[in-house]
Amino acid sequence: MNRPNLALYFVSILLLALVVFSSADAVAYEKKSYYIDDPVFGGQSYIVEAGRNNKELVVLVHGLGDVASDTWTAFIPQLAENYHVLTFDLPGFGRSSKSNQLYSPENYVAFINYVVRQSGHEHFMLVGHSMGGNIALRYASIYPDKVKRLMLIDAAGVLHRLTYGTFFTHFGIQLVPEFYPQQNNDIRSIAGLVLGELARQHNLLEAGEKMILNDPLLRQKVFAGNPSVIAAYAMIMEDYSSLLSSMKVPTFILWGENDIVIPLRTGKVLATNLPNAGLVVLSNTGHVPMDDKPLIFSNWLRRFVSSDEQTFQAMLKQTRYRLGHSLQNTSQRIASCKNNSGKTFRGDYRLITIDNCRNVNIESARIQSLTVRNSQVVLSNCLIKSPGKTFLVEDSDVQINGCTISGSPAIEFKRSELDIAGTHISSSLSSGGVALRNAEKPVTAPASGSLRPIQNGTTLIFSVSSITSKYHEKKKLHGPVIFKPGQAW
Repeated sequence: MNRPNLALYFVSILLLALVVFSSADAVAYEKKSYYIDDPVFGGQSYIVEAGRNNKELVVLVHGLGDVASDTWTAFIPQLAENYHVLTFDLPGFGRSSKSNQLYSPENYVAFINYVVRQSGHEHFMLVGHSMGGNIALRYASIYPDKVKRLMLIDAAGVLHRLTYGTFFTHFGIQLVPEFYPQQNNDIRSIAGLVLGELARQHNLLEAGEKMILNDPLLRQKVFAGNPSVIAAYAMIMEDYSSLLSSMKVPTFILWGENDIVIPLRTGKVLATNLPNAGLVVLSNTGHVPMDDKPLIFSNWLRRFVSSDEQTFQAMLKQTRYRLGHSLQNTSQRIASCKNNSGKTFRGDYRLITIDNCRNVNIESARIQSLTVRNSQVVLSNCLIKSPGKTFLVEDSDVQINGCTISGSPAIEFKRSELDIAGTHISSSLSSGGVALRNAEKPVTAPASGSLRPIQNGTTLIFSVSSITSKYHEKKKLHGPVIFKPGQAW
């Protein structure tokens, strides 16, 4: 073979090698999209697949909106190198058919189950964002043996829908200029009356809402058959109060610290109630971490899918948010806040007293006794435990997230707004058996010179919580409850 022919031969080999390697990359990154006939909602659904020849399946579920499966476009090539990636435009969104259907989490679970079965996989890793996180959570609760790992990203819903109304009562009240000393209490009382009326009508309203969702003619009339509205409403009607503590699927929770769509409290409630979960909070990040922090998000997603089982469990343990309850709190530390704002308390305490303070946070704390008067306080991931009176609340706005509170009573309250989520409240029979008590005395007329209306009771809002006392044995609480003056649970 002469030199020119030899050179041509090597060039041909080189070009052939380039073609082969390029083809290999094309297989690894191959992405195809297609439509399927959807047996759950009818119509056609848009499916996206990549890395079809890889052994393990990763399913990605998007949130509300017509961006739909394009939410994941930037991350699919990375995943498809080693995983079979499956995503879709949920029925009612994006390029999938839109019609007047019941777009509920349970129906979406049936849709996902059908799509996964067509892929030929029995087990897979499941990732959900926003509404997709709610759907993924519901899927893992129904089919725990199919989901190897669960990743929830700023998951929507979970808390009772009335919590969004009380949010403005808790925090908006502080923004109103004070024109007279009794103003905040009067505003709180009026808000309490409105909330109380909603609580009194709650069962009737909920029955009506369910009827509207389940009836095509009513859905068309009330929601104009709009898939986004129907899906959002069906999602916030879900009740997870009987499911979270029994979930077996290892769960990694990722949340934007500045999420104003689904506040971080939901992530904290999930992290304290799911038995095997870790929580990572991304600073300077909103509701869509994929857009706000794509590189950091990509790194966490990679760790979620690629870690072996031992490494993944170590990651969950390292990011565990839930406070350990096994050690006894013997601390003699005493702390207080008086006429102040913005204080934070962490660690073990014998006693904390909060008096006339705003924006107080008590987080990852174990406390024997807590008193809150005329203040605005948020408690998260706390253990409050004492044989006697544990937690006294007077004339205050208190939000409680993912706590365990026990005593006799566990919580005693007067003229206060309490929004309690993912919290377990108890009192043993040996210590009296009263877990909750409204310490107000009945009022027959407003005080002289006050605009305050007559109080007929205090409404507490519960989300995915429970109570154990001499009156209730592990009662699940999800919704508003009116406590009349002197009433005990």
